[in-house]
Amino acid sequence: MSKMVSARIPDALFDQGSAQLEDLGVTPSELIKAAYEYVVKERALPQQVRPISQKRKLSKQQLQALRAKLSACSLDLDIPADVSYDKSLIREAKAVHYEALA
Repeated sequence: MSKMVSARIPDALFDQGSAQLEDLGVTPSELIKAAYEYVVKERALPQQVRPISQKRKLSKQQLQALRAKLSACSLDLDIPADVSYDKSLIREAKAVHYEALA
C-alpha cells in the first residue's frame, strides 16, 4: 500500500524544481521517495553542499594516519653526490623500490 504526501512550497520554488526534475527525467513522486529513503538511511535531512571556501579540519588521529600513509609511500632514493640530475638513475632506483612494494 502507498501513502499520499501533501506539501506546501512557494510557487517560484515549485516552478524551478519542476523544471530541474524534468531535465533530470525524474517525477516529483520519485523525488519524495528518494528523500524519504535518504532520511531512513541517514537519519538526517539532506544538507546543502558546503561551499569550497569552507575547509574541513582533520582530527589529530586523521592527521597522524595521513602522515603515516604519506611517509609510507615516499621513496628514499640514494643519489650519488656527483650526479646532480640523471633521469635514468632515478628511474632505475624508483623501479627497484616499486618492485619491492609489489
